[in-house]
Amino acid sequence: MSRFSFETTSNVRTFRHQPSIHHPHVECASCHSPVEANEPYSHHWLSGEDAQHTKLDLEKKLLLRQIEKERIETFMICDETQQYGGVEEFLLQAGTQALPQLLRFLKYKASELVVTMGFYHFLDIEATIDMVIGRLAQKICSYMYMAEGVMLDDCAIRRIKLTVKRLNNGPEVLPLQYRIKNSGGFKAKDNNKKPVNLSLLNESYLNYHGKRFGKFPDSLQVNLYCFHVCPETKELIAVPYLIRSEDVKNTPTFLIQNDVTGKFRGMYEVRNIRRFLRTEPNDRFVECTVCMGVFASRMHFVLHKQMDCGNEVEVLQMDGESFETYENCITLPKEFFKLDFIGIRPNY
Repeated sequence: MSRFSFETTSNVRTFRHQPSIHHPHVECASCHSPVEANEPYSHHWLSGEDAQHTKLDLEKKLLLRQIEKERIETFMICDETQQYGGVEEFLLQAGTQALPQLLRFLKYKASELVVTMGFYHFLDIEATIDMVIGRLAQKICSYMYMAEGVMLDDCAIRRIKLTVKRLNNGPEVLPLQYRIKNSGGFKAKDNNKKPVNLSLLNESYLNYHGKRFGKFPDSLQVNLYCFHVCPETKELIAVPYLIRSEDVKNTPTFLIQNDVTGKFRGMYEVRNIRRFLRTEPNDRFVECTVCMGVFASRMHFVLHKQMDCGNEVEVLQMDGESFETYENCITLPKEFFKLDFIGIRPNY
């Protein structure tokens, strides 16, 4: 797993992220974030690239309301201009851009998205889609080679159908990566921790966040963490937002929870922050005893098991030049998404 650090030289504190996925201990240029040494940690995260949240203007909210009102749950991603030889590029664009973008859009005000498996947190979308698209490409490649003796780029894939159910009123949960780490509770002895007024904490955070020189009440002796996503590797890490005390054993610690638009949704108390942040030996390079697949993290292994080692990913139709025709559908504006999408209305 990667690591991050804060390095202070002269009067500057710099956040450094060192991914270990492909190039161990090489510093990530995208996460390089310097501020003055006396500034709070939150100032590292006030600007910079943010690809994990979606901005919803009135037009997008009206489109989402129409999708909800007409109970549209089936979507088709299309690339009718694609010719033979563009399959890998289409799957890459669909998996890394178009599908995550659509799902983040649909996640607004929904507690869960169900797409064969459940997306409880919008920060799980990227890794899950990557796993599904990768397994889909493997199945298509194997089928084409066994049935036709051709490789993946000798065929054309122009459409991917997606069925999404939006569920509401569920509880706020952590992203999968941290739900796994926190599954045992990791309780710490907190006899010396003073109770925290959550209403005051939430109100104080809202007044403080986003302001270059905001003031946080001295009466609230808490440590706050937030999520940061590396623009290069898409890796999710929990990083300091406000540190009021180095005595982490006796200082209440909370994780800031936001929705898919970046709007504040509340605080999640972390009882053992050291264990929560620490990388354990069994957090990486996990082997599946069923299919012998090897995974770089426990999160990817859990996703793999949720898909029954990929057996739940099915190729439903591969028939030459045939295609399905839909009349009762709406076209999603292309300026909203990277590729063409249509929403298919249900037949009653």
